[in-house]
Amino acid sequence: MNRILEAVIVEDEFDSLELLQKLINENGLARVTGSTSDPSKAVNLICTSNPDIMFLDIRMPGKNGFEILDDLLRIKTTPPYVVFTTAFDEYAIKAFDYAAFDYLLKPVEPKRLNETLLRCIENKQSGTRQGTARLLDSYKKLFFRNVSGVLIVDPAEVIYIQADGNYSVFHFSECKTETVTSLLHRVEKQLPDDSFFRVSRSGIINTRYLKKINTRLLQCVLVKNDREFKIEISRDRVKELIDKMKLQ
Repeated sequence: MNRILEAVIVEDEFDSLELLQKLINENGLARVTGSTSDPSKAVNLICTSNPDIMFLDIRMPGKNGFEILDDLLRIKTTPPYVVFTTAFDEYAIKAFDYAAFDYLLKPVEPKRLNETLLRCIENKQSGTRQGTARLLDSYKKLFFRNVSGVLIVDPAEVIYIQADGNYSVFHFSECKTETVTSLLHRVEKQLPDDSFFRVSRSGIINTRYLKKINTRLLQCVLVKNDREFKIEISRDRVKELIDKMKLQ
């Protein structure tokens, strides 16, 4: 491959976008031909620029990197080489374990970026494609570390999550639980915004199972398979939860 790679960056944090753009241009293997801090403009930018490689931040307000990739595939059957950028290594596990997809942990290191660009060049020369459909299927699941390795979680099966010191306990049914080695606020960052709600400092519920909000006892009543689960809710979170449920 004689020419340098053309790259596009989608990153909602302006400082991170500027830093990555500087590192790419200084590297010499690629040059940035387009960038945006607005996820809603990402697909149009990528289609217009038609880059060799795109750097997608995973966690962005409104639309994340996986959703942008999903939207892009509806338009382009063969997207450019995708590199996910993230500050959270739980997401990196997801991108890395689904093979051909690369990732960069923020703050990005020049040496790691160079390895990524070389891998992209090698894959383009060999005709190796990324497993996009498989990656997007994995997006429906969550990946967390536990004491024995990695726990793969289907969010639809989670009833609620409780903090336990430096750990978090997932409750799937009355008797089935799993403990992961992440603080609750780190777990919260990976959960789908449409179906999970932080009810207190120590609890998160899946609103799909919410049947009642007891404003007198400050309790959320969740029901799955005819079994009730009662979770405490902070007084200052009651109104926000009620408003959220009105929109669903």
